[in-house]
Amino acid sequence: MNNSGHATRGGVAVALASAIIYSGVSVLAKFAYRYQLTPLQLLKERYVIAAIVLTVIIGLSNWRLLIPRSWREAGTMFLFSAVFVTGPTLLYFMAVQLLPVSTAMFLFHCYPVFAGLFAWLILHEHITRTYVVSVAIIAIGLVLLLGATFRSVSARGVLTMLACTVAYGLFAVLSQHVARGADPRTLGLFNQVAPALVLCLLTAGEPVLYPVVFSSRTSLLAFAGIGLSAAGGMFLFVQGIALIGAQRAAIIDSLEPLLSSVYAFLLLGERMKPVALLGGMCIVAGVIVGSLPTRTTLDQPRGRPIGEGMSRR
Repeated sequence: MNNSGHATRGGVAVALASAIIYSGVSVLAKFAYRYQLTPLQLLKERYVIAAIVLTVIIGLSNWRLLIPRSWREAGTMFLFSAVFVTGPTLLYFMAVQLLPVSTAMFLFHCYPVFAGLFAWLILHEHITRTYVVSVAIIAIGLVLLLGATFRSVSARGVLTMLACTVAYGLFAVLSQHVARGADPRTLGLFNQVAPALVLCLLTAGEPVLYPVVFSSRTSLLAFAGIGLSAAGGMFLFVQGIALIGAQRAAIIDSLEPLLSSVYAFLLLGERMKPVALLGGMCIVAGVIVGSLPTRTTLDQPRGRPIGEGMSRR
């Protein structure tokens, strides 16, 4: 019992560390746009650095995880990651360029709404009462967030981020089927390597790492920070899931937009209106409610949370 308690506390600490580290990616990306890279170019740097770092981390912790169980599994995970990770993440980076970091993060975390719909349509999972309550709370948060910032944010940025949430919701649902039986760390690695290779192909003829990355100590720290935060956050998130389960880890991960807002305030000087912040907190609350265990559905006695998946952009 004592060992179980220590494991739980350790898992919570690991998941919290993951949220703290990963929430810095968007802020650093916003800062890195000052070096005149396009979203496609910046995203390539993010994935190339993260893929290298995560390969080293996993290789040192358990090198067998670098080798898929079969070529078929490797091909499936590679193609899936190439399409369903690269696409949503590119939309995300495009939106971050146009929106304040805090607004972008809160909008992105509405994706469980669409994940639930796709889970119902594709996997025929049951609509739970918890999901309905979660959607209602998130909807209230969206009204408050967008209503308070309607005239001060880019409509194109909002639409781009909403498109990202739809695409990411689909990814979260499909990954449950594609990753069935695979070690989450192996899937996480493919989620970094496949987009890195795709983005290198899309920018063929350009340097893998642009000279601007090494132009100053500040730029080097910014770009390295993006890759290290993404890789380290992903690795710790998976470790947290192993220690305390996906539901608890997902709840702790919901703190990410709040932490990003703090970072954006401290590093970029971004400020949110009180009503917009309240809306963002409603979105986080709705996500947390949706992550809680469910006991009843709208059409049968028992069910499990809709759209539950393991992944990060």
